[in-house]
Amino acid sequence: MGALVTIDLVLGVAALIAVPYHRHTAVVPAHGRIIYLAHGVLGALIGLVAVAVIPRARRMERVVWVGAVTGLVGVGVAAAGGMLAIVQSTRLVGMGLMLLGAVTAEAGYLMPLIDSVPHDQPPS
Repeated sequence: MGALVTIDLVLGVAALIAVPYHRHTAVVPAHGRIIYLAHGVLGALIGLVAVAVIPRARRMERVVWVGAVTGLVGVGVAAAGGMLAIVQSTRLVGMGLMLLGAVTAEAGYLMPLIDSVPHDQPPS
């Protein structure tokens, strides 16, 4: 999931470059349509997978459960930001929420990996 969130974040940055900021309110903009749609579709798929992961993560170790919930919350915040970014007057707030959500989701999904790093033992 962490890799998918990273790819979507990169697509989001590419969409920032390809799609004009001061465009009119539209679900799909006229310029940069392919990158914008790729970002949106991948984000929607990540949202579906984030919801589907929760029941399975519930039966695993606590760090996996907390990571999955943190990831889901981050994906939800990013999705809310994506909805706000459609409207021109709330676009900047929406973009900020997408960034905040992506970073939160990334931290959540990588949390179990950080916990699994072996700790150095002091020499005896």
